[in-house]
Amino acid sequence: MLTFLILFSLLFPKASLHSSDSIPKPAQEFWFWNQYDLPRNASTKSTDETVYLKDFQKFSAGFSDSPNSLNQPVSSIFQLFESHTVDFSKPFALEFLLLIHVNNPVGISWEFWNEKELGLAISVFDKKVTTGMMENGIWEESGSNSKPWKKYWNHYLLNFDGKNITLFEQGEMVWQKELDKTLEGSQLILKSFLDMESYMEAHDILKKAVKFNQDLTEQEIAGLFSKIGNQISAGKLYSDKFHLMAGPYLNDISENSAKLVWETDRASKAILTYGEKHPLEMSKNFDSGNDFIRTITLENLKSGTTYFYKLDLESESGEKLSTPVLSFQTAKPKGNPFLFGIISDTESRPQVNNQVAQRLWEERPDFLVHLGDLTDGGWKDSKFEWTMEYFQGVGALTARIPIATVPGNGDGDLHWYKHYHPHTGEKGFYRFDYGDASFFMLNSNPRKDLQKGGEQYVWLENELTKSGSKWKFVVLHHAPYSADEDDYGNTWKEPGNQGDSQLKDLISLVEANEVDMVFFGHLHTYMRSHPLKGDKVDSEKGTVYVQAGGAGGNLEDNAPTRAWFTAKNFRGHHYCTVQVIGDSLELRTYNLEGEIIDVFKVNK
Repeated sequence: MLTFLILFSLLFPKASLHSSDSIPKPAQEFWFWNQYDLPRNASTKSTDETVYLKDFQKFSAGFSDSPNSLNQPVSSIFQLFESHTVDFSKPFALEFLLLIHVNNPVGISWEFWNEKELGLAISVFDKKVTTGMMENGIWEESGSNSKPWKKYWNHYLLNFDGKNITLFEQGEMVWQKELDKTLEGSQLILKSFLDMESYMEAHDILKKAVKFNQDLTEQEIAGLFSKIGNQISAGKLYSDKFHLMAGPYLNDISENSAKLVWETDRASKAILTYGEKHPLEMSKNFDSGNDFIRTITLENLKSGTTYFYKLDLESESGEKLSTPVLSFQTAKPKGNPFLFGIISDTESRPQVNNQVAQRLWEERPDFLVHLGDLTDGGWKDSKFEWTMEYFQGVGALTARIPIATVPGNGDGDLHWYKHYHPHTGEKGFYRFDYGDASFFMLNSNPRKDLQKGGEQYVWLENELTKSGSKWKFVVLHHAPYSADEDDYGNTWKEPGNQGDSQLKDLISLVEANEVDMVFFGHLHTYMRSHPLKGDKVDSEKGTVYVQAGGAGGNLEDNAPTRAWFTAKNFRGHHYCTVQVIGDSLELRTYNLEGEIIDVFKVNK
């Protein structure tokens, strides 16, 4: 594609592939972002912010009656455009943008039906593109492997010039067919095939749908793809609309302060109003600046108190954007009971993240702890994994519930991680206290840093000594202990290491300091150990290790035989809550249906 664009620019130096001025105005255009929100009065989005794909749904699950070779259950059927009948007597173009970032086969098809039968179908399923037509009563189809952009994105444009129908993938022609009049009066329907992915909906794949009432030139089609590529690289949800790309969301909550972060797609002024009740009496004004990611700290707050807040934004050109009135609670003082949620490895499934968020919201946790791999590789050049996946899944929950994170290997070079979580420091490790507990948040990506003499090892040793909290929790991403099948040796062929061997020094350090629990993710299963000390079960003074990596990543599996340290194993998406009441603690782990899969209690 790059070679094509370079050659094109040399042949047509006056034509700009990046200029939106050269692209005709669409008759209809839909973007399907922000489909997830909190229920009832807890909604975090303005009413006019979101176009819901479900509003176009005509039929739900069934089996495909298409003569093509998919042979898959149909999850849903949609009619997107105002005029469902496609006029094949005139030129037109249809544009679709897909995001497929899961490991199981899923897909979408576009089908043109006339009164008699299906005339034309184009499907994208399991990384393959299939085109088919009914000719002389015989169904003929051909297929090819898709060529995603940035691994996960596919841009398709179906172009009809009045005679030929042509399919473009990533701006390049991949299929063409001359049509007769048999397709005139056809209805266009869209089908989704999502049976292999739990909780996935069509909007998790289809991100944009556009209809043009004219055909497009190859130059215009290449320009469309170039424009959408630039937009995705920038992480913008919309190409031209003033919008929030992230947040507002809460982190770094203490008894007397709260930190808010948000990001807009362009420079904007902001007014944050807040207070203990309506009308909101306090406010902070922020001038337009070059940094579109804003972090502010509200100070001089009361401990254990509910506050309400609202964000009003205005771009330099006068466009305005407002949030509903949202809420948060400052940290509770020592001696008070509290409950926090645990999630990890949210990665590439906003639909699973949302299911976790819905369940956790009903618990009303005081805060969340994320054990790393917020994204599936959110490097500096993959910002879309933050704005188009991570914040789409958890953003509504974190607008009301503060979140504390540690970095995982899936968070790339930590460029955007640090931008979105400035309180975690330049090196990604820090400590915070809440009530009667201390949380020691580690960056386990440089594992040598957690070995004797390493910077984090020395820091943790000092912080553990200084902490006088009743409860001590160590949080990291990688696994000191694990019953996984193949991350630490193929257990179907050999014993395996049962955890990361580079974390042995860390194990000795936390156990010597009688840390109550160590939380980690990385492996996409659940495991809770017995209380351990010195490679033995010690019910009196041992440390419990909890692996909770099930909030969205590709599910993994456990070894074929039970590890000596394991108290509970579970394969499936999940989340945890921990309730601390004085000298007692209760850990609960749930599947995504809200069913308890593990309960563990500690009494000091």
